[in-house]
Amino acid sequence: MSTNTTPQQETDETNDQLPTDPEAVTVADTGAGLLVFAEADLPGRELIGFAGVDDWGVIRDALRHRGLGVGATTNLPVFPVEAIPQ
Repeated sequence: MSTNTTPQQETDETNDQLPTDPEAVTVADTGAGLLVFAEADLPGRELIGFAGVDDWGVIRDALRHRGLGVGATTNLPVFPVEAIPQ
């Protein structure tokens, strides 16, 4: 097994986990997938999941670059790209 492989399971609960306000959701395109953020209770945004991931190694690098823990790759959901508000 490659060290760049992180097992993920797409969720069917996107309506329950994505904010109902589309303005509250923002994404960062890493070139290998999307980091999905939502407005946090405190000022700022929090990472709530991923979408359209092709390379988890690039996602981990993007998380490190932003000072976020790479454990999020195994703990946060993967949303279908179609579920992300435009």
